[in-house]
Amino acid sequence: MLTLYGRRDSSNTAKVLWLLDELALPFDFVLTGGKFGGNDNNEFLQMNPFGKVPVIRHGDVIVWESNAVLRYLANLQDSGPLWPQAAGEAAKIDRWMDWSSISVTPPLTRLRKAMKAGTANDAARQSVMAPFAQVNAWLGNNRYLAGEHLTLADMTFAPSAYRYCLLQDKVSLPNLETYVERLNENEAYRRHISGALT
Repeated sequence: MLTLYGRRDSSNTAKVLWLLDELALPFDFVLTGGKFGGNDNNEFLQMNPFGKVPVIRHGDVIVWESNAVLRYLANLQDSGPLWPQAAGEAAKIDRWMDWSSISVTPPLTRLRKAMKAGTANDAARQSVMAPFAQVNAWLGNNRYLAGEHLTLADMTFAPSAYRYCLLQDKVSLPNLETYVERLNENEAYRRHISGALT
């Protein structure tokens, strides 16, 4: 049996929930982290020594780090265009997953925290704007990040794209906004991203 440890308002858990929904994989959901706690107890730390969610347990297999979880789940069955078997096609997706996790999510998280604390400055805003402006240009010629179909790349980037659109005083990025509207046509996206994250 597959067990997911996490919480719905975690962007990293949300993208895993989205994929589980797309793949129609049955799982048990153990609410963990944030207000639910449990991510600092001994049992959880033996699964993930860093105490972060999401974590999945699948029989004897334990996977942490959300992108690793997405790849593992997609490899459990034929995932079609979400995660193709051809190495070259998968690499097109992989690069966007890493880019999103390294270049987009950390500065956006720092900016959101600074805005909440009232300490946001122009440098923090620019560190977020630069990658979003780049992806906005890319989306002018591409329906999705890795081409014409929804993939794990979009699932990785979607929480940040959604949260960018919620920012006050953001620069309008029409291609990004159209992309987010396109994602919002997906029922699982609405359930796990736009309907769960703030």
